[in-house]
Amino acid sequence: MCINEKNHELKVSIVNSNDDLDRIVNDINQASWDDANELTAFDVPSLSAYLKRQDTLFVTCYETSSTDSTLSGFASSRFELKPYDQEKWLYIDELDVCADQRRKGAGNAIMLTLLELAKSNDCEEVWLGTEVDNIPANALYRSLVPDEVEQFIGYTYEVNE
Repeated sequence: MCINEKNHELKVSIVNSNDDLDRIVNDINQASWDDANELTAFDVPSLSAYLKRQDTLFVTCYETSSTDSTLSGFASSRFELKPYDQEKWLYIDELDVCADQRRKGAGNAIMLTLLELAKSNDCEEVWLGTEVDNIPANALYRSLVPDEVEQFIGYTYEVNE
């Protein structure tokens, strides 16, 4: 999917195991991230294992020009099937936009692509969560006119320390 935003083109692509994972991992690891992203280093074996799963969807967004392309962001998600009524939905686990690429439309382009992929894969809904204090992410998600905005508390249990 290509989207023209503010005099540049954004290309959102579905990543699969046949893509140049070395380049993608290098682009992710060399990109500009900050504490809001909460990222750890990527590696090819882990991304490859993730992509081999039948239920996963990983997309990248690059800002492109006639001479160059720069990683703007990525998202990891997976298709889920509820244990009743066989209702299919897309869970967006992570959507990250590079710190130096924000406010250029990458997050919007990624979300529109994921919403379209969910629709074309017969999903009933798309679900994602973000921190209450993540103002830019909340602004983006609200601008896409969600059907429901939930308030919830999340719990994390570290089991292998």
